[in-house]
Amino acid sequence: MASLSKTATTRKPKRVEVNQRALVDKVLSRYPEEFTVFRELLQNADDARATKVLIEFQTKDYATHSVGANGKTNGVNGTTNIPDLLTTKLFKWVVRNNGDDFEDKDWGRLTKIADGNPDEQKIGAFGVGFYSVFGITDSPLVLSGGKSLSIFFQGDQLYTLDDTCSQSEWTSIEMELKEDMQVPVPKPFDLARFLAATMTFMSSVENAHVSFDNKIFMKIAKSRQVPSAIRIPKDMIPRSKENTMHIKGLSVATQEIVVELTDWARAAGTKMTSTHRSGNENLSKDPVKRKGFWDGSKREATKLAKAAKVTSRASTYDHPPWSTHSAKYAVYSAQVTTSPSKDLHKGLYAMTKKDPPSHFDFEMVYFSKEEQDARTAEEKRDPDMGSIFRGPQGLFPQLDGEYMSRIFIGQSTAQTTGIGGHMSGRFIPTVERGSIDLTNGHVAKWNQELLYVGGFLARLVYEQEIRKVQDAWPVVNGVVVPTADARASASRDKASYAMRYFTFQPSTPDAKVSKILQDAFFDCFDYSSNVHFPILTNSGIRYTKDVREIHADFTSFMKMVPTQLPTSPGDPPSLVDSLPEKYGVRTYTFSDVVKELQGRTLQEEEMIGCLRWWVNFISSLEVDEERENTLTFLSSLTDNAKSRIGNSMRVIELRNITKFIDSSIWLPWLQLDDALPPDTIPFSFTRTLDRRHISSSLLWQPMTVVDWLSHLISPQIDAAHDIRKISGYSNRVLGVLGNIWPTMSSEMKSEAKDLMQDVPWIATNLGFRPPGGAYFPEADVFHDLPVVSVSLFDPQILTVLGELGVKRHLNFEELFAKADKLSTWSATEMIRYLSTDPDAMERLEDIKKYPVFPCDKGRKHCITDLYLPHGEIRPLGLPILAWSRRIDKDSEDEQLLTEMGFLRHPPLDKLIEIAGDPDPKVQRAAFGYLASKFDELYDTEYEPSKYDDMPFIPAIKDGRECVGAYEEVYSDPSWALMGFQKVHPSVDRKVVGRLRMREAPSAKQVIEVFRTSPPKDVNIAMKWFAFLATKQVLSPGDLQQIAEIPIVPVVEPMSQGHSDSSETRLVPPRECFIGGSQYGEGHLYRKLFTFVDFEERANRFLKACGVKAKPDCSDIVHILIKDPKEFLRKAGAEGDPEKYLVELRGLAVGYEGLSEDDKRRMRNAPIFVGYRTSRSSHPDHSASVVRDEFQLVPAHKILLADDMENRRIFGEFVWLAPQDELLEKLYESVGSGYLSAHIKYNVKPINEQPKWTRCEEVRRAILEKLPIFMHEFDEQRLKQGSVHRKWDDKSRFLVKGCKDLKVDKRLDSDYRISAERQRESNEFYVSAEITAEENGRVVLWLKKTDQLDIVAVALCRLLFKTHKKHDVLSLMTILETDKEVLRKRGYDVDRIEQAHEAAKLEDKKKEEAREREARNKHSEESGGGHHGGGNIRFRSRFLDFFRWQSGSKNACKVDVNEINNALKELMEQCAKGQATPKEQQEIRNREHRGAGSKLKDVKYCTELKSTALETVDVGGAAGLIPVWRQITAREEIPGELTEFANIVHGLNGVLDLSNNEHGIFNIFWHPEDRDLMGFNRNRLIFLNLAHYTKHLESGMTIGQAYIHWYYIILHEVAHNKTPFHDEHHELLVSALSAYFLPRLHDVDEVREYFNCATDVS
Repeated sequence: MASLSKTATTRKPKRVEVNQRALVDKVLSRYPEEFTVFRELLQNADDARATKVLIEFQTKDYATHSVGANGKTNGVNGTTNIPDLLTTKLFKWVVRNNGDDFEDKDWGRLTKIADGNPDEQKIGAFGVGFYSVFGITDSPLVLSGGKSLSIFFQGDQLYTLDDTCSQSEWTSIEMELKEDMQVPVPKPFDLARFLAATMTFMSSVENAHVSFDNKIFMKIAKSRQVPSAIRIPKDMIPRSKENTMHIKGLSVATQEIVVELTDWARAAGTKMTSTHRSGNENLSKDPVKRKGFWDGSKREATKLAKAAKVTSRASTYDHPPWSTHSAKYAVYSAQVTTSPSKDLHKGLYAMTKKDPPSHFDFEMVYFSKEEQDARTAEEKRDPDMGSIFRGPQGLFPQLDGEYMSRIFIGQSTAQTTGIGGHMSGRFIPTVERGSIDLTNGHVAKWNQELLYVGGFLARLVYEQEIRKVQDAWPVVNGVVVPTADARASASRDKASYAMRYFTFQPSTPDAKVSKILQDAFFDCFDYSSNVHFPILTNSGIRYTKDVREIHADFTSFMKMVPTQLPTSPGDPPSLVDSLPEKYGVRTYTFSDVVKELQGRTLQEEEMIGCLRWWVNFISSLEVDEERENTLTFLSSLTDNAKSRIGNSMRVIELRNITKFIDSSIWLPWLQLDDALPPDTIPFSFTRTLDRRHISSSLLWQPMTVVDWLSHLISPQIDAAHDIRKISGYSNRVLGVLGNIWPTMSSEMKSEAKDLMQDVPWIATNLGFRPPGGAYFPEADVFHDLPVVSVSLFDPQILTVLGELGVKRHLNFEELFAKADKLSTWSATEMIRYLSTDPDAMERLEDIKKYPVFPCDKGRKHCITDLYLPHGEIRPLGLPILAWSRRIDKDSEDEQLLTEMGFLRHPPLDKLIEIAGDPDPKVQRAAFGYLASKFDELYDTEYEPSKYDDMPFIPAIKDGRECVGAYEEVYSDPSWALMGFQKVHPSVDRKVVGRLRMREAPSAKQVIEVFRTSPPKDVNIAMKWFAFLATKQVLSPGDLQQIAEIPIVPVVEPMSQGHSDSSETRLVPPRECFIGGSQYGEGHLYRKLFTFVDFEERANRFLKACGVKAKPDCSDIVHILIKDPKEFLRKAGAEGDPEKYLVELRGLAVGYEGLSEDDKRRMRNAPIFVGYRTSRSSHPDHSASVVRDEFQLVPAHKILLADDMENRRIFGEFVWLAPQDELLEKLYESVGSGYLSAHIKYNVKPINEQPKWTRCEEVRRAILEKLPIFMHEFDEQRLKQGSVHRKWDDKSRFLVKGCKDLKVDKRLDSDYRISAERQRESNEFYVSAEITAEENGRVVLWLKKTDQLDIVAVALCRLLFKTHKKHDVLSLMTILETDKEVLRKRGYDVDRIEQAHEAAKLEDKKKEEAREREARNKHSEESGGGHHGGGNIRFRSRFLDFFRWQSGSKNACKVDVNEINNALKELMEQCAKGQATPKEQQEIRNREHRGAGSKLKDVKYCTELKSTALETVDVGGAAGLIPVWRQITAREEIPGELTEFANIVHGLNGVLDLSNNEHGIFNIFWHPEDRDLMGFNRNRLIFLNLAHYTKHLESGMTIGQAYIHWYYIILHEVAHNKTPFHDEHHELLVSALSAYFLPRLHDVDEVREYFNCATDVS
């Protein structure tokens, strides 16, 4: 501000200069239209309430010399001189009006550009309209009320000069033309057209005269009748969307414009060309018929001639002086009030400098068809001039032409409405009045609201005009005359005109105007109560909701529903096309069709059209679901459809129709006079329909032969068509059937035959017979049969008769019936007869059903039950065909009999069934036949699993011969020991192989034997166990099952009777122990456990089942939990529990090695000794006796006495653990709590001593010495961890003194033995006690004394979960001893203190870390990282190696037979087990011979790394597989051993080694070398468990493990043949893997890995 003030003192502001001439020119450039000056000045006159306007065109001579040129008088038309309007140049224009004189405010606004009229009821808004005069003059002069004002330019600036003038009734604007504007008069015809339109909506101006040098050549008069009020329809919405405009009233008035024009003015012509004068609605759509198509250059010459003629003044003398033109039209008016919002009002005022009008009339013009036709007639009468009311800026628009109706704001703007009528309202235009403003904020909103009124009024006019047409529509006999009827032509044209009138087209220049009007036009009705929109239809004026779109598919039969009128390509836009959805003309609906059908009976052609529409529509639906849903409407169609048949009066109802005539089947054979079923529609109705879609669309089925025949034999058939009585019609039906029979399906033929088989309709020589009762002539051997009479020359009829059942030969049933009764014929004769019958082989299956063929024993059988009479069949006991002569193999007789179905060989199932016959001879014959014919007949068919339960194999069981099923007989005879059947010695080993008999039973079968038939005594058990120890059938999992089965016989002395008597009971291996000699006879374990000894081999089996050498902790736990009291009794501890406690101490030692399940069971079992103090009176009553009593209770009901004082006080109320450190640790582990934790202390300090200095001394001593004491203790013993390290802060630890100190102790626990009442109070005087306050602070109270012993007790109780006496003594000693003395006693005080400080610092860091973690918790939870996953792709290195070796050159040179022999030898070696010493020497010799050039050991396959192995007893975890451990291994053998042993056992079965007496597999644990897979030592294969666990950790599945170890084992097996890793070894491994791969694939886990289907059989 200071700077501005300083500047103001030294400089003067300069005015911004405006080039006013340039400004005015820019304003004028926005007025492009012709006659703009007259438009603006007439609007000013109307605003001044003038009724008359004079426009004078003056020449210079007249303006300079005539008296009439000064504004006082106009002179008269009294001279006969005719001015030359085409060439005479003008000097001045003068416009006068008789309105209000200028007032001072008017004169003031005249000198200001853009200062509009503030009167809200005046049109002027921007104050620039008057300045349009500068387009023709540079110095306008205004005269009004005796004053004048001259406006002129000096340079580029405007100046004014006011003066006085003579008084006059006229306000005049005199405009001396610019030099370049001094041109002839504007075309009077065009000016008249403009003025007639401009005056239309002016509220005051009614007359306008136009003169040339005082000679009037144009008069225009406007008159309006008294308006008639119109009631606002209740369904119309009389307010705009924003409630700015409110329509309060409506009216209509007829207005007339009369234009008089002198002929000499008319002779001046027009600027409009003829093409502009004729609108498009008058032009033919055929360009050839249009005017000018043929004219060419000749037309141009004619135009020039006519133009010359017009300009000749002499020609005007031949015409009357004046020509008169008039036009009438309706002006609809809406009385509008406004209520703009405050914001809108403010915005409008800012734009226009005046308030928006509070009320005004909005008007619209409707030009009737008659008036429009009159304009067209005028144009046709004078095509060169056209109509004075239609053309550029004319009153009448062209509905489809170039000149459109406009928006008027007092007078015309350039903005079109888009419909056939002009509109006038208080729109706010753009500055140049070219269009209305729809872009600038508030102005745009005002105009949009006002356009709603325009749309409203347009709709009202449409409704009014269309209703007039509707009311005048001709009606005959109460029925509206159709639109196409000539009698309705006038009404039709008027309705069509009204619809064209209100068809919205794009408005110009702003297309939004017509869009807003159109929206209002359709939205001004309340749609919720009015859905009616009237339009012209083929049935007069109808509402669109009742009108349907015209559609060719419905035209032929829909006559009752009105439709819109048809249109043609090139037609102008239609109002119907622009209807919104709510008013839109709807398409036909199914309901319309149903109503049509309900309303009348259709003619045949109409019904055909209806059916054609339905069939075509349904067949066009491509989606099945849509088609099915639509077909649900079919019943509504057919239930209501009725039609006449042809021209007759017969009526069919579609509800009764279910069939139609398929032309592809029945034509031309079926004739019109043939009888049809009543549910079949005549063919004339469906002839034009696509037969392929009739069934799917109408759900009618083609009439079948069965339908037709059923009708022909029905009771309703007329006599002329009865095929059972009229032979001629019967034979005609046969002719029709003969033609269509080939097209029929077999099912249809069968139905026809079934229908007609019992109907006597075949005409024969013996009358009508059913088809089965008639014969062809060749069958009448005995001339006693009914023979058909129809002509048999037609082969098609022959075919039909034959298929219907007319017989050619004798009936086989009759033949065989006779054969069954008579015995004079032989099988040879019967078969020879049948072989001559051509139908016999075709009917062979039927012949096979007749049991008429004799066997060798006289009985009769069917063909399929008889066998050919071969000698090898007879011993089987089967029925043999009685044949009179010998049948040789492959003879003609054998071939014939075989073709007929007689059997050569028994089927496999039958043969196996015979092999189980009770007769031993038949058994042997059947099995011998099977063995001899197996390769020839039964090999491919034989599947052992099908005969699991069918005994057919010769066997021996328990020394007796028998036959057994496949699942019951085994080739290894040693299994007979356990009661299994063995193959009979007579069965050849080759037969055993062919029948694929198993060597040994499955593990499941062995287990079942143990369950159902366990060994009865020790001897049998010893044999069984020793035998199973040599077999590999049972996996570790199977052995675990056996461990739970009672199979071990134990001999025990009987509980009663003689001492030498005994009894045997069976116990599960799980409950036995081997040996027991280490325990004496009286040892507790002898009483508790069962010890057995079945010698070494049998014991090996029991160990594999989990039998242990001696009981361990787990066993003791089991038996202890099973019956604790019995355990106590056998331990002899019922009176004194010490012996029982000895066992508990043993459990305490081994507790950590127990399973979690055992630990859980211990926690809940009542097996723990609990003590309580018992008080009783002495017999002499001198004193009470205190003693401890005990009881076995669960651990969670026992407390550990961690405070002797509390034990003394509360020992009689709770069970307490023994005071033994080892047992206390056990009790704590299984859930016992501490006594002190269940004592509530209520500390009662008396008379606090706040100034006692001893308190601070004690506190310092505790803080100084306590770390030394706590340094040796593990934090697990502490109640609250390292809380004491925070006691430096007095808010955490404080010492207070008091005069006296009491403590009240109460037992607050569910551990109390009973509800016996405790003493109410246990108060004691103490010297020190500790309290913990709610805020966490610890307070040590001291009684005023020097003793610190009780301080140590209180601290220990606070710090430890449980404490011992020596803890208190140690703390008390440290607290009372000087640090120097402690150093001397060996305490490293300095190191302890440093460690204490470091621990405090570490605590602080941890606390800060926890705080950071809490702050970042959310981000850590939401930002979890992702890691890649997926299945681990595993592939054995050996698999890759073996695949690679298949391409070895050496492999290609080896003979296949050599490979097979090598495999056989390898597997035989495996069956032998470990190599003998001699074989071991041979192996070493082979290794020695190849050691120089071949690789023997590699890192994953070598025994060099694992020579120091020791056996391990794993308690049966690996079954019968020996387990070893590297002696240097420190890790325990993991629990995965059993899983790995199961895999090894499974692979043992894959290699078919399960039944071998000697096992070859060993498992060893070598965790220090996990890459080592295994090795082969003297044909025994050792597999590393650590290698297995390594791959488990990397994600290997069980299925993958099977594959991996399969190749490892084969690798090691191949070393039996060669110790080296060379090409021979590679070839052997490859051959082995290929040989056993199918068996590997059958392993369930492998199939699961490869996602193979499981064989449920």
